[in-house]
Amino acid sequence: MNDVTASLAPVEVSVPAIIAGLLVFFLLMAGIVVDALLLRASRDRKFDWPKQCGLLLTRPWRWHDGMHLLLVLGSFFAAMILVAQIMDRCCIILSDNAERALMLLETVLMQIVAIAAIEHLRRRHERTHMECFSKPLPSLARTLGTGVVFYVAMMPPIIAAALGSNLVLRVFNIPVESQDILRGFADPTAPLWFRGYLIILAVVFAPIVEELIFRGIALPIAARRSSPVAAVVVVSLLFALVHGHLPALAPLFTVGVCLSLGYICSGSVIVPMTMHALFNGINLALFYLSYDAITPL
Repeated sequence: MNDVTASLAPVEVSVPAIIAGLLVFFLLMAGIVVDALLLRASRDRKFDWPKQCGLLLTRPWRWHDGMHLLLVLGSFFAAMILVAQIMDRCCIILSDNAERALMLLETVLMQIVAIAAIEHLRRRHERTHMECFSKPLPSLARTLGTGVVFYVAMMPPIIAAALGSNLVLRVFNIPVESQDILRGFADPTAPLWFRGYLIILAVVFAPIVEELIFRGIALPIAARRSSPVAAVVVVSLLFALVHGHLPALAPLFTVGVCLSLGYICSGSVIVPMTMHALFNGINLALFYLSYDAITPL
């Protein structure tokens, strides 16, 4: 009887959870409107898809550039794994804050190594940053604005992919866990400096480095060896797999497709960077608003 009563107990939804729900609803409705306008512009031939795809082929990147970048980053990850194994063999036990500081150091070094490798490749090709990653821009403000519009446009397919993915996982009784960065953000024992770093990592470092690698370099390389559609699919799948979070594979793949389309349509890597930063930042805000917000009375 007590179990039945407990199951029928009212559920209190906090104000932050309501705000999060309204924000998602607003993004969904706005995204549907923007998608409809973009589709209409495409039908009216205001967008030259073949020309925009052709811009990918003007980038200097070749397959050996991708292999070089993969070797550098792979060596870095291998070194980190080796350090972890040495610490484990030597029975070195770190405190929680020491582990967080080590994670901060590793991720900062990874960003530096990636940027340095990309800059080395650019200098070897003797091209400017504009020639490598963007067509001439009318203005930075307009480019950032385009990124905001494309972010809103990508929300309906991403929400649909997330809902479909969660439904499939529930049907097959596969546990749904949050990504590591979200668990770190929600950890009540985490110090403020660590949470602040996670926010900077998600909103600044990750969008810049990941977009330079996946959209700026990998997408043009793949487009040279296949069709633009196949290139978008392959790069988006790699983007999802690299994050190593199986429950979010379908939504992350959808994110990758939208970011790739944003790069192709705009011709500037700043656009998917903006989309990526907004996606991560607003997701963190939604997670914070809805985390542990629904409790039974």
